[in-house]
Parts: sequence; structure tokens; C-alpha cells
Amino acid sequence: MKTFGKIVLVLIGVLLVIQVVVIAAILASNRVPSQSVLALSLSGNIPEQPPGDAFSQLLGGRALTVTEIAEALDRARADSSIVGVELRIGDTSMNMGKIQEIRDALGEFNRSGKFTVAYLEYATNASYYLASACQTVFLLPKSEVDVHGWMASTTFLRGTFDKLGIYPDFYHIGEYKNATNVYTETKYTPAHREASEELLRDWYGQFLSGIAAGRRLKAAEVKAAVEKGPFSSEEALSAKLVDRVAYSDESRDFIKRKAKGSEQRLTAREYLRRRQSGGRSKLAVIYASGVIVPGSSGMDPLGEQVMGSDTIVEQFRTAREDDSVKAVVLRVDSPGGSAFSSEVIRREVELTGRAKPVVVSMADVAASGGYWISMSAARIIAEPGTVTGSIGVLTGKFNLKGLYVKLGMTKDFITLSDNATIDYPFQNFTLAQRESIQRTMHETYQNFIQGVAAGRHMRVEDVDRIGQGHIWSGARALKLGLVDELGGLDTAVAAAKELAHIPRAESVELIFLPRPKSFFEMLSELSKGAEASYPQLSIGEWLAKLETLVRVPVWALEPTVPRVE
Repeated sequence: MKTFGKIVLVLIGVLLVIQVVVIAAILASNRVPSQSVLALSLSGNIPEQPPGDAFSQLLGGRALTVTEIAEALDRARADSSIVGVELRIGDTSMNMGKIQEIRDALGEFNRSGKFTVAYLEYATNASYYLASACQTVFLLPKSEVDVHGWMASTTFLRGTFDKLGIYPDFYHIGEYKNATNVYTETKYTPAHREASEELLRDWYGQFLSGIAAGRRLKAAEVKAAVEKGPFSSEEALSAKLVDRVAYSDESRDFIKRKAKGSEQRLTAREYLRRRQSGGRSKLAVIYASGVIVPGSSGMDPLGEQVMGSDTIVEQFRTAREDDSVKAVVLRVDSPGGSAFSSEVIRREVELTGRAKPVVVSMADVAASGGYWISMSAARIIAEPGTVTGSIGVLTGKFNLKGLYVKLGMTKDFITLSDNATIDYPFQNFTLAQRESIQRTMHETYQNFIQGVAAGRHMRVEDVDRIGQGHIWSGARALKLGLVDELGGLDTAVAAAKELAHIPRAESVELIFLPRPKSFFEMLSELSKGAEASYPQLSIGEWLAKLETLVRVPVWALEPTVPRVE
């Protein structure tokens, strides 16, 4: 028995040692080494939220989001273990709002007295604008800074539809509501050109002033230099657009010297894992990304994020019913969509606002329906380059009759009432139908401007004057009273804390909604998606599905934003 007791004691001792070793390993893995550098690699279109489909997450990996990048920079700013940031920037398709969000975070980091270094193998307007927020900019030798004056273009499809025999029968409320111009026109209308030029001028001015501030140059000097571009590596160095022409290993040696010999690097995701946010109070951040549709959020057939009203409603109810959540930040990155689904979401903003503050943080775009869901919030925050406003509505359908004739197909119908053919995609709207849908559009537009007037404490006639489907940059929207303040997510969080009476210096825990799906949930979705991907439909059934896609109900959709080049 004594021997058995000794064996038990030895086993207990071994287990205790193992437990201590495991705990020590976990603590070590969660420790941020001193003199560490936060290493960020940014390229492509950085998403607003994690992909909503299982296929992308399981096979493609989860991309770092804009909010995660900004949060990592914000935490690192006050973290004594982090001494600087290394930013490797590739070509990016982000628009101004997202780039400015990251630039804002870099600016705050710079003010902490730590270093920021950007390395460019090649630079475009967008990637250079982002890099210029760093204290030191490296450029690969024998490369190019393809920075030049800005232009914008829009592709119009009316000529193509004419050749195909498709007639776009669309109507809108608002002189500047031009979302369907790409279907109905062959070039810019005067109103379309005016709104696009205003936005382009605002963006270009912000681009030049941002570079001037980052490079410590005068705006006039930057404008003169930029409009002479592109530049070779040596020309960019002479123009003071970059600090050094060097290879990647030389950039790393420079960073090592700045970090006093340390080669410790942490990616943003690893750093966030080790430095999880905490605090006595919680704030919920609800992602509202993509075109607004009824039902659940997910991905459209082209792989783009869509915002389902049911999903957003569920997130608001979760946040509203959780007493530990003291305020909600609605993070909007949406060109709009269904007016009726937008109103469903706006109602949840209103209901939640009765229980706890709701603040809107706008990313690249929060226009039309994206603005509709924002208008009842206690406070609205946008970046200077955020596309916002576009207070207007549209509806219409494509008449496919000419296309079917070209293909040798014919259609016939039987109806018991005139308006039964309102969605029929083989004739234009009749006069009576046009009058009917225009009444609906006018009512929806009136609801829109009245909602903005109530939410923004403005007169309806003043909202109508700045509405009319006109898009505005965030900077102009601030002057017009459509937003309250310029800034990113950190500004919105500070506003939410203030409204919830949380001390400015107190840390809060951010709860991002919808919550990420578990591995098994994603596997289940992937298997269901595979089963539903290839439905066995006859040719007639496929044609019937196509025909249902050509009618657009009353939508609050963003006017066409030209592609900047």
C-alpha cells in the first residue's frame, strides 16, 4: 500500500509539473515580446467584415479586415512592447474611406513617438496615398511610382442593350439619382457629370492634402509634382515622394536598427490574439456591409457581400437584450438596396436607440439605403472621402422582348387585369403602370426625406434640397448636416462611450456582430452549398429564373460612382 501511495504521489507530481509547463507555454504564447514591431501587409480590397461564405473562409483563408487593422494599430499605439510598425503595401482597390481609416490610425500611432515604415515595390495613386501616412517610405530600386493626376470613367451599357434588343425601362426620383444611367444612357447626363466631378474634386483635394501632411510638403508642391508623374525610383526620391530607394532586406535592416537590434515581428492577427480587448463595459459593433436585401446576409452569385435585413435585425436584438452592452456602433459600408428592407433595419436602430446609444461609423460608402439605415442614429461619423447621401429612389425593369425575337423565341400571355403585367419582362410599363409606380416612388422618397429630417433635426425642404439623389463626400456631408463628425471607427467608439457615459480613459471590449462562425458551422454550410449549387433545371426553368431578375422594386440605391484611375 505504501508503494502504491508513493506511485500516486509521483503521478500527481508529474501531472502538476505538466500543468505548470502547459500554463507557462500558454502564457508565453500570449506574451508580446519587448521591442516588437507590428508587421502589416496590405493589398487588394481589404474587406469590411470576414467573408460570409464558408467556401471563402475554409479554402481561401480569412482576410484581415479594415476594423482589425485599425484596432491593432490603436492597441499597439499604447503598448510599450510595440516600438514601431512595418507596412508592406501592394496595389490596393480600396476606396478613399477605407484608406483614410487606416491613415487615421497610422497618424495616431505616429503621434505616440514610435516609428512607422512603409515599403513599396511599386506604387499607384491609392497605395502611395496610404504609404504617405508613414514617417519613412522605402521604394524598390528600378521601380516606378505611378502617381499622376486623377481621372474617372463610367461604362455605359445602353448601346449594348440596343444591340441585344433589351430596353431598360427605369424611373427615378431625384435629379441626381443616376444609378440606372449606366443602363439608360450612352454618356454622362449634366447632373451625373456634375455630381461625379464634385466627388472627384473632393477626393483629389484630400489626396493632395494627405500626401502633403505626410511628406511635410506644401499642397501646391505636391500638386505640381503629382501632375508630372509617373516617376522612376530616382525621380520619386528627387521629388521627395519617398525617403529611400532600397531593397527589402535593406528596409528590414533599417527597421532592426530602429528597434534597437530586435527582430521580433508580429502580424496584426497574432498581435490581436495576444492583446485581446477588455474592459468592464462592452460595445457592440454591427457590420452592415453590401447591397441591402430581404432575408439573410451572405454572398451574391458574383461573390459580393449582401446585407440581409433579417440578419441585421437579429444582431440589433442581440445587442439590445444584452445588458452588458452599453452602446452599439453600426459599421456601414453599403451602396443601398431595397428601400423596404432599409426601413426594417432603420426601425431596429430606432428601437435600440431607446434603450442604449447607437452611433454610425461609415466606411467607403454609405449612400442611399446605406444612409437610410443610418439616419435615425444618435450620431453619424464618416471619413472625409466616404460616399454618402444619395437621398433618392428608383425602380424599373428590363424589357427582353427584342432579345427573344433575335433568338427566335416568342412569348404570349393571358391576364385578367391591366396591372398584372407590371413585372412582365416583355413589355414596357403602360401609362397606368407608370403612374402607379411613380406614386409609390414619390411616397417612398417622401418617407426618406422625412426620416432624414427627423433624424438629423432638419427641415424637410432642406433635406429635399440636398437630397435629389445627390452623392456627397463625407467632408461635404459634414457641412450639409448629414453627418456629425469626421473620423473612423475609433472616433465612433469614442462617441458611443460619451453617449453611454463611459469615462474616456476607460477601456471597453468590442463585440463584433455577427459573431464569426465556428469551423463546424462553416463545414455544414459548405456541404449545404455544394448540394444547392447545381440545381437540375430545364431550359424553360432557367429562362423563367432569368425573367424574374429583370424587375427592380423600389430601391434606394447609390448613384453610379465613377471608377477613379
